[in-house]
Amino acid sequence: MKKRRFWIPNTLRHRLFVAYVVLLLLPYSMLSVYHFREIEHAMRSNISQQDKQNLESVKRSLDNVMGFMTKTATLLEQDATVQSLLMYPDLFDDFERGRKLDSKFSSIINSFFLSEAEVYFTVADLHHHVYKSYIPLQYEPGKEQAWIAKHEQSGQKFQWISADPNYVSRDISRSPSLVSFISTLSDEQFRPVGYARISIDYDPWFKSFTSSAKESGQTYFIVDEKGTVLGRSDPGSELPAAVTGKLAEANPAESLSARDDSNSLYNFSYIPALHWYVVKQAPLDVLYREVNQEKQRFYIVISAFSLAFLFFTFVITGAFTRPLKLLQKKMETAAAKELQVTLSEQRGAEEIVALSASFNRMLRDMNGLIGRLKEEERQRQVVRFQVLLSQMDPHFLLNTLNTIKCIALKNDDEETHDLCVSLGKLLERSLNLEVDMIYLEDEIEMVRAYMQIQNARYGNLFTIEYDYEHALRYALVPKATLQPLVENSIYHGFSARREGHIIMRIYTSADQLVMEIEDDGAGLGPKTPASRRRKGIGLQNIRERLEILFQQRAGLELIALEHGVLARLRIPLLLSTPYGKEGYVDVVNVNRGG
Repeated sequence: MKKRRFWIPNTLRHRLFVAYVVLLLLPYSMLSVYHFREIEHAMRSNISQQDKQNLESVKRSLDNVMGFMTKTATLLEQDATVQSLLMYPDLFDDFERGRKLDSKFSSIINSFFLSEAEVYFTVADLHHHVYKSYIPLQYEPGKEQAWIAKHEQSGQKFQWISADPNYVSRDISRSPSLVSFISTLSDEQFRPVGYARISIDYDPWFKSFTSSAKESGQTYFIVDEKGTVLGRSDPGSELPAAVTGKLAEANPAESLSARDDSNSLYNFSYIPALHWYVVKQAPLDVLYREVNQEKQRFYIVISAFSLAFLFFTFVITGAFTRPLKLLQKKMETAAAKELQVTLSEQRGAEEIVALSASFNRMLRDMNGLIGRLKEEERQRQVVRFQVLLSQMDPHFLLNTLNTIKCIALKNDDEETHDLCVSLGKLLERSLNLEVDMIYLEDEIEMVRAYMQIQNARYGNLFTIEYDYEHALRYALVPKATLQPLVENSIYHGFSARREGHIIMRIYTSADQLVMEIEDDGAGLGPKTPASRRRKGIGLQNIRERLEILFQQRAGLELIALEHGVLARLRIPLLLSTPYGKEGYVDVVNVNRGG
């Protein structure tokens, strides 16, 4: 018997389809795609080069405006009249100070011949006097103005604000935001004497500068690093969310790059000082009109060939439809009988027999899978029952502790009461199986409770020192990580002398939270007790839980010291804000006097 080659299709329908794809459709499609890509690549290169020149022109114009703003701040700082007004305002009356500064503002604008954008000046001294070249949107006392306070908090000599909320009267400017340059004005000894804010209404300038792009159907946008559109040359144009999202995710760079969506070609240029992107949009239907027409002709030809192929395929394979319908009825019968049937594999065409065999194999696999799922469900029920049983004893113990605590409170036995409270805290947190991450202050509270129990047991022989910033108290940490480390220090580090000192340090390093437990007990040297040198179950438990929660972004290490051991735990820094419930009362710290 002649052996069939495995790469030759077995059925006529498959052979016809493979011949059509390999000999006709695939070569013609590859040639056409290559042709279209070459044309589009050439057109895109030319367009991108032109757009780069246009964007650089917009960028240079904006750089000129920004240069005017920085030079203005320098002129104000070096001007003797301005220095005198800011340092000794009591030498002049209010009208005279305002007149002199208004004259200075006008002379600065005239010296730079700036006619492309509206400029607004705000100068404030350290004596709560504010001078403006505009009508403000609302009145704010001198140093209490928000922009001065924010600038002081920044600690910088000067700063750019790319989206400063418009503070000018709506009768003058209706733009939502301005570009502001804020600078601290200093005297010759570099001592601050006042503040200057120079703002530009960039929206009218931007529309005027890019007005010629409307005729060609192109649009310019100003977008910040978060993807928010700050300005557009055409008020009716919108930047697609896909483009703004890519801009927000991109690494800032000054080099030109292009991004496509289904309708337009986008080129952009980055302005580092303002953290802006200047984006140019060019509609693809205008740029690729001829290419699209060529594609349409290609699709028409391919569609015609495909329809002809489908027609002949339908005629040839018509003989297979009746057996397939019969097979379909048998499959429906199998579904009605909950898969407890098999199809005949003895009669019919080769394709029908192969399909019946595959269907029977699928039924067997499904029945086996259903059986395994049922068995796994029974096992899960058994495990759940065992977990519920295991929780009964701890709950009974917790209720018993509460009873002892009440009796101790009634008999004024403070020590017993406090021990019950501490042990109750540890039990309550161990019973809460639904929470993996807790606040740092809650974890530290578990350590305090544990230390209180140990000191009551050993006569206050152990001391612990807490060193962490108050702002980290709401950092999220895995539950039961610090208490096992403290327990390791007591039972292994202090096992020989039964006394010692522990230091708990918690701080941040980059984007990680670092927690350290240092003791002055036995170290990790050759004379260290064997109980400390061997790999503890508690430490291994912590490492396994860190691997589950954070994969490779967390770790635990033990560092040998001259006197003692340092356990260092690193996890990603996660800060949260607690939710305060109304009517909450801390029953542990309630006043028990009278």
